Amino acid sequence: MKPALQAVVATLAGVYAPPRPPSDPFQHVLWDNIGYLIDDRRRRRLFDTFAAEVGLDPLHIAKADQASLMAIAVQGGMRPEMRVQRWRTIAALIAEDAAGDLDAVLRVLPLAKARALLKRFPTIADPAADKILLFAGIAPLPALESNGVRVLARLGLSREARSYAASYRAAIAVLASDGRPGIDGLTQAFLVLREHGKALCKRGEPRCGPCPLADACPKVKVDTL
Repeated sequence: MKPALQAVVATLAGVYAPPRPPSDPFQHVLWDNIGYLIDDRRRRRLFDTFAAEVGLDPLHIAKADQASLMAIAVQGGMRPEMRVQRWRTIAALIAEDAAGDLDAVLRVLPLAKARALLKRFPTIADPAADKILLFAGIAPLPALESNGVRVLARLGLSREARSYAASYRAAIAVLASDGRPGIDGLTQAFLVLREHGKALCKRGEPRCGPCPLADACPKVKVDTL
């Protein structure tokens, strides 16, 4: 029998205390673009460095010295020049499309238009747009990232399809129907499922031995036959 989703999230919440991304939408977009394939601790350090040295005012970012931005970008992985350009693009979009206050604009737009506005920013597609609206407290939209999608599929709670997009839709549907509703419940599910996928339920080599969900996981039973 597959485990209950709310029980899974409650169990993982007793194990993990993952960091939260910024609640402010502009800062969240910047957070997602601050580095390339870096872990959360490094992302936090880099974001804090950016905030201290450049500031979190879009106008300051747009006018910042190129050398100063590059000095931060090189600490965040490959292709620092592209990241600097993305930071400037983010700042320009905030000024042009949100009058300098993305949070305020998103709160008055219809949901479809709010999502469309967020998708104008670099690297922000539908899943990230829903995540930003969720963590900002603007809309209780179920959201996951790839680690969380994988965890739900391995637990037998959602269907793993041939395409990631279809797998994502299946996982989101389960989260919407069976998860704890509301912003608090959905943010908790996003965070702990992501953390579990990163820490133990890894893509290539899942660590099933210490997994707190092993007794209820059908994937473990298949792998140990």
